[in-house]
Amino acid sequence: QSLAVVTEHLGDFTESLPRALCWASAWDMTRDAELATRDYLALVLSGIGKESDIGVVQSLHRQVKLAIDQYAAPTAREALLTRWTEATLAHLRAAEAGSDHQLAWARAFAATARTPEQLDLLDALLDGTQTIEGLAVDTELRWAFVQRLAAVGRFGGSEIAAEYERDKTAAGERHAATARAARPTEAAKAEAWESVVESDKLPNAVQEAVIAGFVQTDQRELLAAYTERYFEALKGVWASRSHEMAQQIAVGLYPAVQVSQDTLDRTDAWLASAEPNAALRRLVSESRSGIERALKAQAADGAAAE
Repeated sequence: QSLAVVTEHLGDFTESLPRALCWASAWDMTRDAELATRDYLALVLSGIGKESDIGVVQSLHRQVKLAIDQYAAPTAREALLTRWTEATLAHLRAAEAGSDHQLAWARAFAATARTPEQLDLLDALLDGTQTIEGLAVDTELRWAFVQRLAAVGRFGGSEIAAEYERDKTAAGERHAATARAARPTEAAKAEAWESVVESDKLPNAVQEAVIAGFVQTDQRELLAAYTERYFEALKGVWASRSHEMAQQIAVGLYPAVQVSQDTLDRTDAWLASAEPNAALRRLVSESRSGIERALKAQAADGAAAE
């Protein structure tokens, strides 16, 4: 009953502190499997349009995406993503022209755009055939659009290269690396994996960018084969790379999107047999805890539908 009251009235709180406390409490409950992801989404959608603090809005964007990707019951995930993406587009169109909120909603929309019409809009905003009043599609936002279009297979190497020609900077190099690694093909994943795991030639920041592109929550099936390869390569990577580079790989390439008992079992088997040092054991154990948390949250979300 109290949750229903908060869901209905959270956006009406005039003071920022009570709102922030409610948002934080709801997120903690979702992560702890005390609040179903579908109910968390309903709560956010009920109040985020009235949230004036841009930092809170951006945090909610990240948390909603994480909740749907990791904590939603798998059978409900696509419906929740559809609902969220439609909401991001509605808020983007309704936001004050030129405001930070408008830009934040544009980035949130780009992160999960999925229907042909939504992807067409990203493409049109890129080439200027469509505009949204006040929205400056600057270099950073262009790359957000390009990376999403690459991740869903709309853009390939030529489009990414063309965008890099527009932004031949160190940041542009990183963005292009992310976009190339995000492409939903076996060849793109193999190329990204080889550049990070089987070679040590990438600069630190570029390696981080490739990992960010490689791991796409919409590509679980494509990435499934890399779970075993991760555990096979991990000790060698840890022994041969600098601490920072090795940590990026150990954490970033852990199969966190494969939320299953099998991932827990494989992790446990590796921890038992590989005898990693304390630092590596801690990193892998923390990643394992994320899978355990996600499984509990998914079960809670599924139970809420019954």
